[in-house]
Amino acid sequence: MDQLNDNIIKAAFRAMLDDTKAMVFVKDMNLVYVAASMPFVKASGNEWLDDIVGKKDAQIFKNQELAKKYVMDDYKLFTNGKNLIDYIEPLPDEDGRARYASTSKYILKDDDGNNIGVLGVTRDITRDYMARQRYQTELQYLFELPDDTYAVSYMDVDDWRIITQRRQDVGNTTLQSCVSVEELYEAALESIVDSNCKAAEFYRNFTQNHLREIYDSGRTGLSFNYQRRLLDGSLHWVHNDLKFLTDVDSGHLCVMLSAKNIDLEKKQEEKLIEAAKRDQMTMLYNRETTMEYIEQFLSEYPQSMHALFMIDVDNFKSLNDTLGHQMGDEFLIELAKEVKSIFRESDIVGRIGGDEFFAFLSKVPDMTIVEKKAEELIQTIRRVCKKYPVVDLSGSIGISMYPKDGMTVDEMYAKADEALYQAKNHGKNQIVIV
Repeated sequence: MDQLNDNIIKAAFRAMLDDTKAMVFVKDMNLVYVAASMPFVKASGNEWLDDIVGKKDAQIFKNQELAKKYVMDDYKLFTNGKNLIDYIEPLPDEDGRARYASTSKYILKDDDGNNIGVLGVTRDITRDYMARQRYQTELQYLFELPDDTYAVSYMDVDDWRIITQRRQDVGNTTLQSCVSVEELYEAALESIVDSNCKAAEFYRNFTQNHLREIYDSGRTGLSFNYQRRLLDGSLHWVHNDLKFLTDVDSGHLCVMLSAKNIDLEKKQEEKLIEAAKRDQMTMLYNRETTMEYIEQFLSEYPQSMHALFMIDVDNFKSLNDTLGHQMGDEFLIELAKEVKSIFRESDIVGRIGGDEFFAFLSKVPDMTIVEKKAEELIQTIRRVCKKYPVVDLSGSIGISMYPKDGMTVDEMYAKADEALYQAKNHGKNQIVIV
């Protein structure tokens, strides 16, 4: 009868191994595999049961450090005489991605109580384990605010409430305190400087459904930079970082939303961008930027009349040859400063190369203004040139008009260049309007 029962148990165990989706294995006292389920075979990186049965961990696992760890755990099992229940251990990597398992190992004994082997049951908990690790990391961020972070809010999307929020002063100011989700996004919308920016669009759509849609699309979070008015009324650049989390206790979808001060780095970035637009010697706009801004202005104000002044220094090469390039540079720097000073902030003044300059006079009411500005400009050039009497310096100016002489900056440039050529050919030191 006992033999019959043993056979039934063995048959039932074999049937379970053949059919189960769990990772199950059996080892003898020498830690040689005698049985395993196919899910375990696959998880170990093998294809067939024969790849495992009759072999030890070092023979079936490519990662030898992992194989040693499994053996040490088995020895611990026998040494302590206690089953190991639900402990976390690594699984072999899959396509370079780490995996983790919750494993229980049981000591197998014969009828006399002697140890005869090990039964292991393990399940892949990679997703839950990584979520918990990430969850713990984010919670640590919540309770240990970095020095540059104004605030962090932890919100339950399913219950639509702020679970907790922490704030601190950064540079003697911070964000408004909020006790509800509605109050949070309303405060954000009121304080965002550019109502058309990505942040404003996000907060306008800050709803349970929208957050759920983002999460269901596979995204783990999103971030954006924007300028915001803080509690003391000052404007600062802020970096928002939103991360989706699954609460390990409730299972609810949650978000961690942080606001970080990036004002200094953003302003440094803007300085670099602005510097790239400038001619580094005269600090006027460079050729590319000048052309771009003029084209942009023409598209924004197509109904207005505008004037393009093309300025060329007569005999500039003689200045370099006579007094040296350093003196030539000093002349161009002073000339650029003086030319810039006679135009409005809304006008565009740039150096387009060598001793040539552009000045774009915007929204001109009539030609009288253009003529007066041209006369003022040439008198300014003459005044600067007089400081270098050793060389016969002067300035020639060619002027084209929008829309009469062209509808694009290139067309106006061609006409202004034609007018400048005439000024040069007619003796220099004069103004020609097309």
